[in-house]
Amino acid sequence: MDLPLVDFVSGNLQLNPSSKHIEDFIKGETLYHGSVQITPFRHKEYIKKFNKNYLLSIDYSYMEKVGLTDPDRDLKKKKFNIINPAFVSQGYLFNVGFGLSVHDISFNAIANLSYKNLQYGSPVFEGDILFAKSDVLGIEVKKDAASNGSVQVKTTITNQRDEIVLQYVRQVLVRTKKGSTIDSQTTTVNQPLNIDLDKCVIPFKFENLNKEFNFARDPKVGGDIEVIPGKVINFKAFEEFKEGEVYEGNFSQSINLVDFSWLQISTLNDASIHHTPSSNFIGYGGAIKSLVEGEVSHHIPYAYFIGMNSGSHDAPTYPVDIVQSSFGSTNEDDEKIIGSFEVKEKIKIKNRDDFGVLKIELRGDKIVTEAGLKAYEQTGFKGVAKIKDNSIRVLTMEMLVAIPTQGSYR
Repeated sequence: MDLPLVDFVSGNLQLNPSSKHIEDFIKGETLYHGSVQITPFRHKEYIKKFNKNYLLSIDYSYMEKVGLTDPDRDLKKKKFNIINPAFVSQGYLFNVGFGLSVHDISFNAIANLSYKNLQYGSPVFEGDILFAKSDVLGIEVKKDAASNGSVQVKTTITNQRDEIVLQYVRQVLVRTKKGSTIDSQTTTVNQPLNIDLDKCVIPFKFENLNKEFNFARDPKVGGDIEVIPGKVINFKAFEEFKEGEVYEGNFSQSINLVDFSWLQISTLNDASIHHTPSSNFIGYGGAIKSLVEGEVSHHIPYAYFIGMNSGSHDAPTYPVDIVQSSFGSTNEDDEKIIGSFEVKEKIKIKNRDDFGVLKIELRGDKIVTEAGLKAYEQTGFKGVAKIKDNSIRVLTMEMLVAIPTQGSYR
């Protein structure tokens, strides 16, 4: 992997010459991003840092009971000494798939504008080897002599058996080469508003679930993963969720530079903007998505994510320690993210009585403190007018989630 070289004294980034600028993309071309193996250590670290309540990835005995097991388990034990490979959190899978594509697509990005039509496929397990490629669907430049434009790509992630495990469309705002401009054009492709549920597969049956999980009784249910000791979670079945209701996270927190950087490094994400002092080391959006999913996961700990209709990063977030050191703040609310989701629709699935699907709007709202406002002003963020009551929306994603029905609990 080629990493960007940063001069931390001047803040100048020495761009890798192999990374693409907006004028380098060609509609119809396919970019191959290489491969990576999901190691148990990195996956478990992700669970510890971002999603301690996600029981499908940490309750090994339940996974085996319902048939969510790795078809290559024996081979991995023999070849890699991986014992009982766990189901990989779909949040981590998203970040790995995204990270593989960064160097070829968004190393020179200004921002990720949107995600569309994201669908999870075959389940991924620790030790799997993932391959990534992206097809360039089109280019959009809104004016002549522009210094940037957006590229629309469809990224496909497959496993060692050539099964699709993740596929999505994203649109990325990318700068031109230094001193260059590009003229207006639109060759992007309209995407469906909703993913096709008929083509989505849940590869196991929800059954014999515990309605209550006592972390005091089972403090190490995930092997060496310390979940939340002493906490009892009472789960809601699909029937108990109500359309229009908002479900708040059970904690809120900020992210420091080490954890932002850890997630990027562990997923091979070398996007240059996150390494530059002039941008206040703007936080990687995938980490915000992961944090918000973790904050609300106690409501849906057995959720199986089917996909995402659409999603966007609405405003920047910065590492809390960078903001506090830059502006001399000790405010515990600096860069703190508050996660929630609203149930937009409840969908019953034909021929499956063990789960229903919730269409949810996942939201991340950031508290904007005095130091946070200064960070926005310093980096020239133009959306400060969106700040209301010292809060700004930083993440919005419409997701489809399979939730066990009442009959699935014992």
